[in-house]
Amino acid sequence: MPPQIKYELQEFERIMAAAEKPDTKPPPHFKEQLQTEVERIKRTFIHEVFHFDDERHLERYIQFHQQTLIGLLDKLAHQSQITKGSRKEYLSLIYIHLDLILQFIERHFVRYFDQDAKAPEVYLSIARKELAKDIDTITTTLRGANADDQLLTVMMQVIQNILDNGYREITFRQVMYAKEMHKELSLLTTKDTIRDINEELRQIMYYLNVNSVKAVTYHAHYISTLLDAAATRHEKIEQLSLVMKTISQAQVKPGIHYNLKAANLKDQLAEFISVEMDYQERLQRLNAPSPGSGASISGFKLKFDASVAQLAYLIRIFLETKIIANTNLTHIIHFLAQFVVTKKSETLSFTSFRTKYYNVEDSTKQSVRTLLTTLIHHIDQS
Repeated sequence: MPPQIKYELQEFERIMAAAEKPDTKPPPHFKEQLQTEVERIKRTFIHEVFHFDDERHLERYIQFHQQTLIGLLDKLAHQSQITKGSRKEYLSLIYIHLDLILQFIERHFVRYFDQDAKAPEVYLSIARKELAKDIDTITTTLRGANADDQLLTVMMQVIQNILDNGYREITFRQVMYAKEMHKELSLLTTKDTIRDINEELRQIMYYLNVNSVKAVTYHAHYISTLLDAAATRHEKIEQLSLVMKTISQAQVKPGIHYNLKAANLKDQLAEFISVEMDYQERLQRLNAPSPGSGASISGFKLKFDASVAQLAYLIRIFLETKIIANTNLTHIIHFLAQFVVTKKSETLSFTSFRTKYYNVEDSTKQSVRTLLTTLIHHIDQS
């Protein structure tokens, strides 16, 4: 026992020593005796809080009793497994009352409670039952809502780490973290409408700071997929900016993290995206037209001997037949507005072009058909 720390569990150790005798039975009024001792210890803890000179001493006092209680609880759990009859009942009563003291410390001295201490086996057993209760339903519901399998696996691994029975030590912090994840996923499955299940899952990941290697790896794949779908370098940079904005604005529950030794997930992702954005912007600058090239002629615009309606319909059929490979119509219209004029308009209106793109008159279709026929005739004659 550390020096200068008053020990409050002597009576329970004496009771445990008495219970070690074979075929022993609880003495009369044993339960009341245990309850009285539990209440005495609780009062003492509260009283001692106001008599310590500094918080470090109080922290040592609380964590010393916490660690001792964990050791006694594990010892009782082991003895109960190899014991039968009245002695098993004896040990069970002692366990229940010692556990009440540990719960009291966890609840009322949370600031000093060592969350990284090993959790007792029975505590883990109860936690596993709670976590496993509806985990299959949660998984099935989220998969039914088309959740990304890789994303779901990263989230569920947090809970699965507790459910898997291994020989490694599991801490209070890990159990509490798994319970938080279980709660958030359960709440998600009860929502009436979910616009984007994967975005909802990612928001939970940011909120609970799942700063694991697998979470970062998932985001690397997710961002890579977004970049592959972008047609231009400008679109890639826009996608990266949007992801950065979404992540930076995400809420994070204070003081929570999956991996104590790793940087926060948002910080890791911000660094990853910043590096990728720098790379894309550098490529954009390298591929930009050099000064004096034809593409940078000041004021130059391509003049079409066609109306806005005809040009809009031409662009539409080029897109629909994949002759134009770009897929973002907004970017195409902005480009045309900057570099194209028609025979009746020196300025191409974004709104007018977009309206004529979607609302094509029969006369426009016929005039474009005539235009294309003229082109075909020219090809045949050349």
